[in-house]
Formats: sequence, C-alpha cells, structure tokens
Amino acid sequence: MKKTALALAVMLLACLLLTGCGKDQVMDVYGAAVAAFGNVGLDSALTLKGEREFGEDKYTGTYTAEYEDFTGRECPFGGTFLERREQEHVTVSCTIERESGAASLCWNCGAAEPVVLAQGEGTFTETAYLAPGSNYFNLEFEGFTGSVELTIG
Repeated sequence: MKKTALALAVMLLACLLLTGCGKDQVMDVYGAAVAAFGNVGLDSALTLKGEREFGEDKYTGTYTAEYEDFTGRECPFGGTFLERREQEHVTVSCTIERESGAASLCWNCGAAEPVVLAQGEGTFTETAYLAPGSNYFNLEFEGFTGSVELTIG
C-alpha cells in the first residue's frame, strides 16, 4: 500500500513539475489512478463462476451464473471513482432461482454499511445512486445451488 501511495505521489508531482499541469490535469491524473486501483476489488473473469459482460463501464453490464453448493462471494461489478462521467444512478435487476442454500446481492458503497438489494429468491429491481468513492456489487452465497442473473445499467 505504501508503494502504491508513493507511486501516485510521484505521478502527481511529475505532472505538476515536468509538464506544467494545472489543477484540472492533476485531478484528472489522480482520478484515473484512483479508478485503476479501484478495479482491484473486482473479480477477474477467470475466478467468476459465470459469464460477465461489461456495459459502458465496470459498474454496468450483465452477469449470469449457475452454482452447485457454493459458499463464497463474487464481485462482478463496481470500482472506485472521484467523478463518474456517466449518470449518477444505476438500475440493478437481479433474479435468483434457488434450489437450496442462501444467496444475496449487496451494494457496498464506501464506508457505509452494505445495502442488501436482493435476498432469497425471486426477481428484484432497485436503483442505486453511486456517490464518489467505492461502489461494489457483491453476490454472497452460503451452500447455494441455483442460478443468478444480474443486470446493472
């Protein structure tokens, strides 16, 4: 973490001193670095149980998966930003078909407690207003057998 902070500080200082960047350019560089580091919280396509397709950015898209007695967490969408150029809200639709076990969809937004958007089984639709900072959509399972379809747009 210290190396990451040092690299970010060096990039910002170089932008200021070497290229004569103004405040807006420094904030753009800083925002891009924050976004790049924020993608670390997403699961890679190789570790996800299902198929993910991103939409306009890493906060939107579709995800479908089948599970067999799965316990764990998957994070198919989200990230960290200072200023999101697209709309400030997203519509989250989730269908959970459960044979056994438990499943839920949680929205983790910054330091606030996670918000449960879907739980149990059925079709759920919610609107999430994305504030600057971290916003991740996590699927959480306990001995779950069934399927999940998630669309965020």
